[in-house]
Amino acid sequence: LIENIDPTDYSKISDALDAGGNTLDYHRYGDVFFDILVTGGLIAPGGIIQDDEELGKVPFSLFVLGRGDNQQTGARHWGDLIHKLTRRYKYLESKFAESSVHVLRHIHRYSEEENRILATGVAVLVSDGFLTMEPLKALQEDHLTKDGLALRFLTEMLRVYLADNSINQLHKALVRAKVGDLIGFFPPNKRDEDCFARHFEAEDMPELIELHAKTVTIVKRAELVDKVASIIRDAREEESDDDEQDERDEHMKATNISVVREAKLAMRANKWEEPQTVVLVWDGIMNSVNWSFKAEHIEAQALKQIHRHSEVLEVLTTEPKSEIALLKHVQLYAHGEPRLTKYFGRIVLELYNTDVLSDSAIIFWYTKGAKPEGKSGFLKQTEALVKKLEALEDDDESEEE
Repeated sequence: LIENIDPTDYSKISDALDAGGNTLDYHRYGDVFFDILVTGGLIAPGGIIQDDEELGKVPFSLFVLGRGDNQQTGARHWGDLIHKLTRRYKYLESKFAESSVHVLRHIHRYSEEENRILATGVAVLVSDGFLTMEPLKALQEDHLTKDGLALRFLTEMLRVYLADNSINQLHKALVRAKVGDLIGFFPPNKRDEDCFARHFEAEDMPELIELHAKTVTIVKRAELVDKVASIIRDAREEESDDDEQDERDEHMKATNISVVREAKLAMRANKWEEPQTVVLVWDGIMNSVNWSFKAEHIEAQALKQIHRHSEVLEVLTTEPKSEIALLKHVQLYAHGEPRLTKYFGRIVLELYNTDVLSDSAIIFWYTKGAKPEGKSGFLKQTEALVKKLEALEDDDESEEE
């Protein structure tokens, strides 16, 4: 197909590959074709590359184009060939994406140079949006992580990717592909924060250490929210309609104690303060509700949930800044939950009546602390309450005088 074409004439090679689609039956052999485009030969069972006995490696393959000092230039030419080919044969996009997993699964069979070239090629395709990060999950297999091979490959790939993309773009790409924590690419005996930091410090990639710290925090926050919701759901399932009121009260008290215990443990383990913790507990409490499909029941459900677990919120709002943090978060929560938006004022009143929020916290929020999201509507809902609280404060001051 390309026998008489100069191996550096990428335009003619691209045209030849384009024209050869029907002859070579890309639709049927697309996966094999991608193996050849990457390695220059066929990947036999076990990952051994079988090159052509007479001609050797295909000259326009990644492993050939990426040789020498111009590794990234060669990978870019290769990436352009892939793009042009898949624009003509759209079905090859999915076939190549699937085949990339097969190629990555055998990096232990390639040379050190070939793995550097492959990492560069993958970075180019991901950077261009042709591939997602999802195929990288293939590197998390035990036989690739145990000796650090997967980590070396990942490090090189990320170095090339970050040369043209921001750390935020990387984070979004990892999240979209559900790759998870990068620590999963480390050898099993080195999957801890210290090893992670030391590795990327040595590689002069501090931005990855910062990203990892943020990712861990997000995971820990989500874990507490899920744990709180799980405790409350499990407790609710244990309740019986035959239980006496005293039994229900004791059961609820025990549930709240369990939630507080989990919150305090998370605070100590993650060095969180009250304001950071109480908003997560709020989310867990609200996430545990089985919301009714009937709009007229929503208000009662929300107020009942707050009343049942107000003791938890009260324990976690012992400081003014914790109260303000909770109230601002409730504002954002109500703004983001359309079914609760019109009940924000009633929710604030319930938090006040159950001693979670003080009058001073509510007045501060109303006068200068409210967030922009839904502000005008929420201020209107709480206007009557704030006027009442301000009047009570004036009465108290008059009595003191």
